[in-house]
Amino acid sequence: MAKVHLILSFVFLFFVKLGSAVSCNRDFGNGEIPKRPGDNGYRVRIPRQPESFTPGETYQVILQSTPPLSFKQFILVAETDDGQPMGELGILDPRQSKMSEDCPSAARHTSGTASKTSVTFQWTAPSDTGVGCVNFKASVTQKKRVWFMDDDNLSSRLCERVDVVTEATSTEPECCACSTAEYDFSFYGQWTIETHPRDYPSGRGNHWSDLIGATHSKEYLMWEDGGYSTEGVKRLAEFGSPVVLQREMRLQGSSIRSVFKHRGLWPAIGNMTNMLMEVDKQRHLVSALTMIGPSPDWLVGISNVNLCTEDCDWLESAEFDMLPWDAGTDSGITYMSRNAPTIPPERIHRLTTTYPDNEANPFYDPSLEEVNPLGKIVLRRLSVTEAPCDAVYNQSNVHTDGGTGTMMKKPGMAKPGMHKPGMEPTEMPPKVTGRYVIDCMMSEWSDWGECSKSCGKGRMIRTRMIKVRGRNGGETCGPRKESKKCLMAVCPRDCMMEPWSEWSECDVTCGEGVQIRMRRIKKRAKGAGLPCGEPKEMRVCEMPACPVN
Repeated sequence: MAKVHLILSFVFLFFVKLGSAVSCNRDFGNGEIPKRPGDNGYRVRIPRQPESFTPGETYQVILQSTPPLSFKQFILVAETDDGQPMGELGILDPRQSKMSEDCPSAARHTSGTASKTSVTFQWTAPSDTGVGCVNFKASVTQKKRVWFMDDDNLSSRLCERVDVVTEATSTEPECCACSTAEYDFSFYGQWTIETHPRDYPSGRGNHWSDLIGATHSKEYLMWEDGGYSTEGVKRLAEFGSPVVLQREMRLQGSSIRSVFKHRGLWPAIGNMTNMLMEVDKQRHLVSALTMIGPSPDWLVGISNVNLCTEDCDWLESAEFDMLPWDAGTDSGITYMSRNAPTIPPERIHRLTTTYPDNEANPFYDPSLEEVNPLGKIVLRRLSVTEAPCDAVYNQSNVHTDGGTGTMMKKPGMAKPGMHKPGMEPTEMPPKVTGRYVIDCMMSEWSDWGECSKSCGKGRMIRTRMIKVRGRNGGETCGPRKESKKCLMAVCPRDCMMEPWSEWSECDVTCGEGVQIRMRRIKKRAKGAGLPCGEPKEMRVCEMPACPVN
């Protein structure tokens, strides 16, 4: 009988342990301290808050607090409505989080309980369809006896995307114009401390990077809202360098007609004008980008603007307000944020007066419906050239001057051997002895460092980095370090005095008299140093009594 009881006890403990693993106990109160109601400013957030998830795609999931609040312990689960694990939850920072040993498909804090304001994970949706919805739910501890779980913003729900199947139709614009057209492309800057006073980086290298654009067919896509940045767009957004983006354009062959470029503006004052471009019925779209500098990965520009009209003509002019876009490759929140790569990358998205929902966002202002434009792009038609309606444009007959942004017509088709068959000669920097000229590109100056002396005269230093070295006759790099004098408070110095002299003779020969001694000042006190003492001391001296007459 005792053996039966022992076996039943083991079976009971096994199922209790199994049940606890499946149920995933997230009670930080251990059944004794009830959770606090609400979310207390803690929340589970999926960046850009998508309305649904696509099978097999990966999403970021962030558990964060509202500053100055922080949290120590946490557990995050991704599960179905009946509590079963769903998808694959992944760790991005093993210093802060690890997969739970007790809860399937759950992440929790590491053994350390350091306070934190956010932890980021990645979640990969199941590749199968028809799986339903996923619930991201979290428990957090604010301190030992204060904890919260699942309420309000501590839960977030996403359901599988359901596409409505309809008859396939092309949404790409078609062009029926037989002619070609030439346009002037101009960018007018409006990003100043007056128009955007919040955290404006004046005096810290505010600038526009080189602007680069192209006229192209629907087969080429430079960038778009909701798409992912190419490596070229990422380099332009983060470093202001168009080199890789130009290389990507060169690989597009006849999909591109014109590539135009203008040197950036340091500081961000003035305009970038007189860029010329051509379009035809196959390549009637225009896209362009320039980086907001300094910034983590912010851009302004236009994407896939169709210049061909429904009546087979060309737009005479068009204007576009420049609003800020996030390339989705860096998670910085301010102009001067340190590098913080977004892993995995997010989709390209707009920066608005409420997104990111963080007061550190320089465009944050819930009282406004829209961010004030940072600039304006203006397109003006210059000329139209008639052409046969059955003309086929296999090669471009234009290129741009990489320094000024003006376009020069070539006398004919590209010379044989200049490029691979079917490839387009697109904009390249000017050549010197067969090599391309590359100007130096440097980062903005850092803030001035501390003075080398805590008092008196010292020097302070600021530095900057070389992003791209000048080559082949291009502009050389400037100094990477600058210093200037700094004057601190006067250094303290105590008074220094010479030793006392010997006592003088008593000033009488009989009776009570006086002796004195002296000392000189060698160096007077400075600043908060100890002051000088008395230069003279006196004392009584007694001589033999004077005789009485």
